[in-house]
Amino acid sequence: MAHIWQARYRLFREDYEAEINNLSNQGYRLIDICGYGFYGVDNYAAIWERSPGPAWVERHLLPQQEHQQESEALREQGFRPVCVSGYEVSGIAHYASLWEQSPGPAFAAFHHITAAQMQANTDALRQQGFRPIDVCGYVAQGQVLFTAIWEQSPMEQWEIRHNLTESQFINIHTVNTLVGFIAKRISSYEFMGQRLYAAIWEKNGHGNEPEITWISDYDLGLTDIQRNFDAMVKRGFSPVKVNVAERLSGDDPRFSTIWHKPHLSLADEEFIDNSLRVFMTDHSVPGASVALTHRGRLVFARGYGVADTSGTPVTTNHLFRIASISKPITAVAIFKLIEADQLQLDSRVFGANAILGTTYGTPQPTASGYKPNIDMITVQHLLEHTSGWPRTDDPMFGSLNLDHAGLITLMLDRGLTTVPGSTFDYLNFGYCVLGRIIERLSGRSYADYVKRHVLTPCGISDMHIAGDTLTDRRVNEVVYFPQSGNPYGIRVSRMDAHGGWIASATDLVRFLVSVDGFATKPDILASSTIATMTTPTTALPPTDIVRYAKGWWTHVEGNRWHDGSLPGTASILLRSYHEYCWAILANSRRDGLLDPMYRDLDRLMWNVTRQITDWPAFDLF
Repeated sequence: MAHIWQARYRLFREDYEAEINNLSNQGYRLIDICGYGFYGVDNYAAIWERSPGPAWVERHLLPQQEHQQESEALREQGFRPVCVSGYEVSGIAHYASLWEQSPGPAFAAFHHITAAQMQANTDALRQQGFRPIDVCGYVAQGQVLFTAIWEQSPMEQWEIRHNLTESQFINIHTVNTLVGFIAKRISSYEFMGQRLYAAIWEKNGHGNEPEITWISDYDLGLTDIQRNFDAMVKRGFSPVKVNVAERLSGDDPRFSTIWHKPHLSLADEEFIDNSLRVFMTDHSVPGASVALTHRGRLVFARGYGVADTSGTPVTTNHLFRIASISKPITAVAIFKLIEADQLQLDSRVFGANAILGTTYGTPQPTASGYKPNIDMITVQHLLEHTSGWPRTDDPMFGSLNLDHAGLITLMLDRGLTTVPGSTFDYLNFGYCVLGRIIERLSGRSYADYVKRHVLTPCGISDMHIAGDTLTDRRVNEVVYFPQSGNPYGIRVSRMDAHGGWIASATDLVRFLVSVDGFATKPDILASSTIATMTTPTTALPPTDIVRYAKGWWTHVEGNRWHDGSLPGTASILLRSYHEYCWAILANSRRDGLLDPMYRDLDRLMWNVTRQITDWPAFDLF
């Protein structure tokens, strides 16, 4: 696969001009240029990127007066300077510059200025609210000179330095990096046998983007820079800045580069692709969809295999049944009601003055009107699967003739086997009841309330309650392939609050990063609410490692997740304490919870996140 960028770091003028024409014809835009002298001949290093953008022009080998005149003309035409470099050829200072025709804030550009003028400009422009975006130090006519570009900007945390010795530069660069500053331009030059530096640093102003997505290198020789380019390309980084300085001693020029990682490397993507394909082959899965976030940013989303029997490829927009991943969605809806003071965790569900009152069930000759202990069931018991009904009595996959009301009456008439709150026993039916609580308190259907108060605040518009039959399938919904059981012989729509949603993997992680408790993106619940929601039950049987909270499985290390399984469906949604979130959806499943498919589904993205060391800055959301 061709790179979306091209870089050249040692071109004679004729070669540089040829590359300008060649790469422009292929749709590449020049994004950085540095002219430099070498043995009295002008050379050029440049970076191109294949991307849309404003009109651009470059100028090179212009003496001072001509460059000043050209700069004024380009400014009149609406062009803004991107970078300017100075270099000496035949004893005269020359300039190369890149300009883009685009609107923007006020700017100031200088070239052929001394160190004293550079410092005076820095002091004055800082007071006027400008920040530096480019600097180049060079030697001409026996003196150190500078070019610099400034832009009016609200950014306050930046630093520009010039005439730093090598040891001074290394110390400042190291400290700035440790406190979260990113090097945005490094320029080196040699004067009187000493290597000097000018540089710009900015405080990481890219939201939740980690600093490691920006990497700078300096004082590289010809051999070093080729080795460096090869290594950085392999890691998925793209060059954004290059600076070259002539060695007055006659040695090879020295290079400084700044790299950014906007995407995963090809090797990382191939590792994910291969991992998914092995999983699908091993477990006879026709189609799957994956989405992965890192620090709140969607860094990978892809579909695999086929969505239906006609061979339609799975895309990131395809919807899958998510089965029990519906439970975290219902739990968040319940906590939205709690935050709105419409509900408490200890609110009773059945009986006089309870949420659902005596609407359901056959009246019993008891004080509560129900069989023993039913009037003790609270919202928290339902969320934590500690209501007292046994899993063996779960009616959600049977009694297909009953609606929600009929199912609740059936279970109330059966009665409990343990005291509410004493025993954990995973029960789909409890979430069916939570769905009815949402309807009773909100006055809306369960699905409508969730869409309005949970999904829409997360930026999700294409999640729905599933249909039961193949005919009910939505246009962008996959077909479910049976390995055991009939995917279209169950009442998925009736499972709404515990297993009825269909979604894309991307929307599921969009939901997850909105309730993950991390500071990277705003959550739709208060941090104290999220802490309560993810506090595990204390009911028996106890475990020190994995416990169920309120809609989520939790791990002692801080991971939380939910998996899902229906005939024709396997899914997992996980938030790790390392600030990863992922969703994997498959349109087939193996039968039995002990089948290796579920072990491999759980391990799949853990293996991926351990493999990848450099995470991109780009956010696919």
